[in-house]
Amino acid sequence: MKKIASWLTLLLAALVLVACGNQSKTSTSSSEISSMPKISGFTYHGDIPKNPKKVVNFAYSYTGYLLELGVNVNSYSLDLEKNSPVFGDDLKKAKAVQLTSVDTEAIAAQKPDLIIAFSTDQNLESLKKIAPVLEIKYGERNYLQMLTDLGKVFGKEDKAKAWLAQWKKSVAKAKKELANYISPTSTFTVMDFYDKNLYLYGNNWGRGGELIYDALGYQAPEKVKEDVFKPGWLGISQEVIGDYIGDYALLNVDRKTSQAAASLKESDVWKNVPAVKAGHILEVSEGTFYFSDPLSLDAQLKAFVSDIKKMDK
Repeated sequence: MKKIASWLTLLLAALVLVACGNQSKTSTSSSEISSMPKISGFTYHGDIPKNPKKVVNFAYSYTGYLLELGVNVNSYSLDLEKNSPVFGDDLKKAKAVQLTSVDTEAIAAQKPDLIIAFSTDQNLESLKKIAPVLEIKYGERNYLQMLTDLGKVFGKEDKAKAWLAQWKKSVAKAKKELANYISPTSTFTVMDFYDKNLYLYGNNWGRGGELIYDALGYQAPEKVKEDVFKPGWLGISQEVIGDYIGDYALLNVDRKTSQAAASLKESDVWKNVPAVKAGHILEVSEGTFYFSDPLSLDAQLKAFVSDIKKMDK
């Protein structure tokens, strides 16, 4: 009996050691540090976790990127993120809370293991005291390259490659289909409103610019290239709108700017624009077209092809 008891004691001890060993491995895996690859526009403050459990994100342009890669996003900055028809539900499911980088106490209360912020954020020094920070300089990297870059940081290269391959196929299919409705040499102008003012956008400032000019390869009118592409955006008066609109225009509108859009449509200046007379104005949801992340791009491509087909009827 004593021998049996001794064997049982040894067996239990061995099981405890195995359990502890497994627990240790799990803990190590969840706190594994990213390789923190050298990427232009990326600055690392502290040890960036490879698989962060709780991310407070102030770099709102990249929310959709993180979600596509399966990174846990637990906060948002803009109502545009929360209300996004593309990924707003994902944020709600994650019970993400709205924060600003000024709210240091609220941020600390979330106990994040990673904070992501733009390089222009004035509260970076305070954020560094709360958790490791991934600082990103907006516009330093191509919108598609950004997915690969974030994939490298979080060990999600395979997911990034898979989406990029799928995107390439989707765009090729769309271009072939669109050629039956509009000329590939058509010119486009990307526009929206802000506080009743009219703005134009280039190929790296969202609102559909990346989709129209880069992915689908449509050109912008020369004046848009000259005045808008380098700064990224340009505010203009209604009086000169005719100088900037090409064969087609992509007009971003949401609930807050619908009245400003309606007012513009009633103006004589607008009514006399050739693209308006030809019925070549695509009015799209700014909530869908505002960002240029993978999730938004998928939705934009689908909406754009559908709208062009309807326009032809």
